[in-house]
Amino acid sequence: MKWHGRLWLALLCSVFLIEPATGATKVVASGLGFNITQDELDGAFRRFVLSRAVNGVDVPLAMEPFFKKQLLEELILAKVTSLRANPADRAQAYIQAKDNYTILREQFTSATAFSLKVEGMGMSTNAYRLFLQEQALTQEVLKRELKPQTMVKEVEVLEFYNENLTLWKTPEYAEVEHVLLAKVDLATGRRLNPDERAAKQATAAKVQAKAVAGVNFSQLAKEFSEDLATKNDGGKFRLYRSVADPKIAERVFSMRINVPELVESETGFHIIRVMKLEPAGAKKIGEVRVEIREHLYQKKLNEKLPAYVKLLLGQARVKTFLE
Repeated sequence: MKWHGRLWLALLCSVFLIEPATGATKVVASGLGFNITQDELDGAFRRFVLSRAVNGVDVPLAMEPFFKKQLLEELILAKVTSLRANPADRAQAYIQAKDNYTILREQFTSATAFSLKVEGMGMSTNAYRLFLQEQALTQEVLKRELKPQTMVKEVEVLEFYNENLTLWKTPEYAEVEHVLLAKVDLATGRRLNPDERAAKQATAAKVQAKAVAGVNFSQLAKEFSEDLATKNDGGKFRLYRSVADPKIAERVFSMRINVPELVESETGFHIIRVMKLEPAGAKKIGEVRVEIREHLYQKKLNEKLPAYVKLLLGQARVKTFLE
């Protein structure tokens, strides 16, 4: 299961005991088996500010106390859950963090670009791996400890499926390949005059003849099509009846499979070959069972998490001394 962003902050509803901190130790929070120092909190805040900055977002100075309080809550939860973690939690957190790191890395064009982004947040790539692993460990511990309260029964899945049948409807569509010869000048948007349109129609007829004769349709699209959105993909796209031009849809959904036809519309002349016709229908429960189960699990988790986190912090005798 994947977790994103600052979900945990939104779900934390804890109550802390506030006492004055002693300046000598600079401890801003403590609990059974751990302390959090001012330096740790300042470091977390610095990384937070830098992570926002690299995305072009400034953190107002007046908001510093607010964000530091949230970050301290995160640090406390990480400490508490780390002390409760077992070897299986740590092993799974390592795997999850590795997967998350790979996903994030693949969003960049190169390893160098990714490293620069991470360094801009005030961390090395190794430190970033550890940061992701710490986040994943918190999630694994809470997931394990809340498992008895968040298990989803098959009857709940069936009930949700039957109560939300409209969610599983699938629209009627056609998988098609097409070549478009437009009735406008693509460079200027000027509508072509009758002679120019006649020339386009003649070209379209020749392209259709080539397609009927068995010339590779993808090559025809790349050579002749003026539909810039599909020509480089061989003219392939999915046409949904519900949103298509009614005249085009009427022709397309009555065409024979693999037989190229010439269709005229206000846009231009289309050489269309239907590859597949899919009627409207609905997904069976077997196709959406995993999706439903995950949705219901997340719902239960969101409901149980605040009270459970509050319980954990109480058991750990957490105190904060943030000024």
